[in-house]
Amino acid sequence: MTQMLVAAARTFTLVPLFFLYTLVRAVEIMAIGRRKLDSPKIERIIQRWSELFLRIPPISFSVEGAERVDPGRHYIVVSNHVSNFDIPVLFRAIPTPIRFLAKKELYKIPFLGPGMDAAGIVKVDRSGTRSAREAISAAARETYRRGYSLLVFAEGTRSRTGDMADFRKGAARLAIDNGADLLPVVISGTYDVNPPGSIFIYPGTVRVRILDPIPTSGSTAQDITPLTNALHDQMYAVYEEMRTGRS
Repeated sequence: MTQMLVAAARTFTLVPLFFLYTLVRAVEIMAIGRRKLDSPKIERIIQRWSELFLRIPPISFSVEGAERVDPGRHYIVVSNHVSNFDIPVLFRAIPTPIRFLAKKELYKIPFLGPGMDAAGIVKVDRSGTRSAREAISAAARETYRRGYSLLVFAEGTRSRTGDMADFRKGAARLAIDNGADLLPVVISGTYDVNPPGSIFIYPGTVRVRILDPIPTSGSTAQDITPLTNALHDQMYAVYEEMRTGRS
């Protein structure tokens, strides 16, 4: 009961304050972007935003496999998705600047949308049409041009059970279309921080494991399905080991 009361106090006090902080930082990024879109100040703001986000529950995290990341390369980073806290954890855990795909509804929030545009966040139209996929691929190329890797949540949405669902083909398609390596990343522990159906946020310990990059050079559209299936099987095995404490 005491834990729930503490969680309720932190949730109802800190979350609204952090939302206002987010809007202020979005305006700041928007202003910086108008002067210099590739300013390193934008990345510093995002890192600070992520750090403060993780202090709300609070969350501590550990990272395995950071040495597998070449800061000079751009990747399609592929992660499982179990919580709203996955993004700030991955911003802090992956040792190269990343941006992510955001649903277009978020861009309707005043100041937030222009701020995300300036930061290099990629707007997603979930209609699934060819034109939507082409727009995302074009945005991915712009993300690379600006020096970022692109984070894709392979399941397409958050898990409601904590289990890893089947992967969609978008990550493999983006990697093949853009000649990028896939960087698999498995995250465990954020599910318990904010379980589906609960409005409360609890303290947590999170593990992030970065796996070996997967080259896609020479791959074609025919390789998308087998590559997606192999990626799922690899990440699923690691995730089950991590969340059951076998490794």
